[in-house]
Amino acid sequence: MKRRFSFLRSMAVASVVAAGIFSGSTAAIAAFVDSAQASPQFSAASLDAPAAANVTMTCSSGNRATVTVNSFSSVANANYHEVKLYDRSGTLQFTGDLSQASGRTYAFNRGNIGTWTYEIRGYYKVPGTSNAWTGKALSGSLTC
Repeated sequence: MKRRFSFLRSMAVASVVAAGIFSGSTAAIAAFVDSAQASPQFSAASLDAPAAANVTMTCSSGNRATVTVNSFSSVANANYHEVKLYDRSGTLQFTGDLSQASGRTYAFNRGNIGTWTYEIRGYYKVPGTSNAWTGKALSGSLTC
């Protein structure tokens, strides 16, 4: 009888150990699920039109006229400002870089006199690329 109890005891211990091994391995298998959202770290800026500008057209008796941008208000977020001059037929005649003195004045023959228009706008030129964001234009008329 002793042998039988010894055998039964061995079988019981083996069953408990086997159950522990199998249940332990299933506990080690787990899946973790989580979700999170990050808020974007970028924004876009708009480029408004300049608030004001002082642009004059001077007519001289020698058949010459000159358009000069005396002053303008710079645009927030812009790193470049430009003036464009259109003749009376609406044809673009001049584009000037307002950071340069030579870009602020345009002289022409009076044969093309009449009402001209100008546009001043700011741009954001993206560093290291040829891309630029274009702002809204401040427009005005000039008559000689």
